[in-house]
Amino acid sequence: MRGAAILGLSLAPMACGDDDADGGADEVGETASDSTDAESSSESESGSESESGSGSESSETDTSTDTDTSTDTTGTDTSTDTTGTETDTGTETSTDTDTGTGTGTETDTDTGTETETDTETGGEEFAPWILTVDEFGDNIDQLLQISTVEGDVGTTTVICEDLILPEGIPANANFTSLTFNSNQLYASVGKSTTGDTMLLIDPCTCEGTEVGQYSGFTGVNGITSNELQNMFGSSSNQDVILDIDPNTAASVVLNPLPGDWGATGLTWSDPLDNVLYGINASDDRLYTFNGDDASELGSIAMDDNFGSVGIEFHPSEDKLYACGISGDGSSLYSVDVDTGQVTLEASDVLTGNCDNLAAPFGDVECIPNPQ
Repeated sequence: MRGAAILGLSLAPMACGDDDADGGADEVGETASDSTDAESSSESESGSESESGSGSESSETDTSTDTDTSTDTTGTDTSTDTTGTETDTGTETSTDTDTGTGTGTETDTDTGTETETDTETGGEEFAPWILTVDEFGDNIDQLLQISTVEGDVGTTTVICEDLILPEGIPANANFTSLTFNSNQLYASVGKSTTGDTMLLIDPCTCEGTEVGQYSGFTGVNGITSNELQNMFGSSSNQDVILDIDPNTAASVVLNPLPGDWGATGLTWSDPLDNVLYGINASDDRLYTFNGDDASELGSIAMDDNFGSVGIEFHPSEDKLYACGISGDGSSLYSVDVDTGQVTLEASDVLTGNCDNLAAPFGDVECIPNPQ
């Protein structure tokens, strides 16, 4: 295969993947990461008042000195608005002193200090796109960016015309899942059998590097990562969810998948919900798993039929994207995680059959934002 980097800019990304039960359909596991926004405000007020008086009186001498000193300072207002951060600080101090000297001396001091700080911080905005490897023609593996910008959803940009596979990976190897981890793009492919090997994809050079195999697990057709860069995978051959080392692909079982899984996809939600979403094409149900130990939390029926599976929860849009609908494998859909309703987002996005999706957590070199 030839490889050509079509675009060489920089932008902000996340990830996921899916697979096929029989090896003909693939799944994608994604990571999303919905866009993170954070707001913090802190207000602190401190007030202190001190009052002291002393007096002496003599009938022989009558000397009077009155001194009134009034100080009312300090007002400071500071407003800073940088990358979504606002800070307002106010400080007020007042001091009153009355001194009488003759038959008596009296000192009265009042000091008030008030400080108020409001801070508002906007979170990071994630890139408005997802990636897929579009497989078609004479073993063409095209890395494709899909816009998720409102009003432009489904518009595509070719990042790599044809990915260059490493030695040992056959030209017809099926990409069954994608995910971003530490802003690097990973893919699950078949070396000896479907979903048995993980690759690292460089979108600048369009080259793939073999990371390793999943410790004997196969059919790993859904891989995904969370915000802490922990990587998970779903194996439809062993029907388990795996904890994967992104440096070596070494894998251990976290928990079993419920029932017999065919084509499958896996994606992580966000830090707030911290769950994994998985689609099983065998029963067309959306499953939810604990984001720490992958234990099952529940499932709901979807209202459409998946043949292959590609899913990705986009971190900034709070939306679960999916592809691989039977009879319409080239289009992009979304799935309501509460109701299971499947909605068409964009028609005929790919040339081939979609079974892998990925969205980034941060900037990804050589992948620009859609214009």
